[in-house]
Amino acid sequence: MKHRIKGDIVRWNSSIWDFDYRMKSIKDDEDIELSINSYGGDAFLGIDMCNTLRDHKGNVTITITGIAASAASVICMGADKVIAHANTMIMVHNASTLAYGNAKELRKAADNLDKVSHSAMQSYLKRVDADKMKELMDEETYLTAQDALDIGLIDEIINAEVEEVESEIFENKAKEFNNKLVTMQEPSVVANNANYEEMFNELKNEIEQLKKQSQKEPEQEPVRNSNLSKLFLNL
Repeated sequence: MKHRIKGDIVRWNSSIWDFDYRMKSIKDDEDIELSINSYGGDAFLGIDMCNTLRDHKGNVTITITGIAASAASVICMGADKVIAHANTMIMVHNASTLAYGNAKELRKAADNLDKVSHSAMQSYLKRVDADKMKELMDEETYLTAQDALDIGLIDEIINAEVEEVESEIFENKAKEFNNKLVTMQEPSVVANNANYEEMFNELKNEIEQLKKQSQKEPEQEPVRNSNLSKLFLNL
């Protein structure tokens, strides 16, 4: 089964609907190939999808095609093999929420967030030790594909063009990531322009040389009579 998860990790995302539907209909030992490009969303939905993939008997491969952030990175931990394009990223952080109320309620909300973060962290511990993972999550860490490979969060890097990320919940973060992609692509554009300029200059030099050669050739004498044999010789 091949499927693509993109956008926010929320119940009303059509790619999440499709994932749930397909998981109900596939064979227990069927291999799964998922591509993912998401800034995250619902922590518990991410944990649920991670565990669904872990419980599946078939081989599960996930390929990161843009970014796997927050809950999306948790989903990746359900795979037997995680592959990332060379120019993609993973972001991990502690859980966050919006809270309103008195001091007691806000302290309780903070305690609950610590518990959610602890639960999410358990998803990573098959690949990274607890102390390292806590450090990364406390700092809200963005990892390049190479960074993620070095610490064991992913298994393989491939070279391909990265995809922009879509998000309604994290719109500003998504724009920031997509702007970085433009910056990453600019050097190749400059290189292409330089190549075109070099080709143009070479062509220009060849034209100038042809002009000089034509100027050095002796002018032909005009035909003085209508004798066909002489005419052909002059031509």
